[in-house]
Amino acid sequence: MNDLMDSIMALQTTFQQVKNLAKGPGATKLIALKPLLESSSLELEEEFKRILQILQPGLRQKAKKKLGQRLKWPFQKADVEQILQLLERHKSALIFAMNSDQM
Repeated sequence: MNDLMDSIMALQTTFQQVKNLAKGPGATKLIALKPLLESSSLELEEEFKRILQILQPGLRQKAKKKLGQRLKWPFQKADVEQILQLLERHKSALIFAMNSDQM
């Protein structure tokens, strides 16, 4: 769980820096970054909604109460690894685009 939270926080920080660059005075020079920012934004928003839906306590508690089970982490190891790969791919792409545009 810590790896997932750390990756989400790192990507959030990187994404915020990229958004600030895209709104700054040199934004017109960011040829590689702007389209990537738009596509990454849409895909990440969908992924974060999916994760939030799974983690949302209200829905899960109702289902678990019916079954009489205790709450547990809703993701399998493979799910977490897949999410981490997606986040890392977007983070790397954003950093690469930022570096490309600043050359």
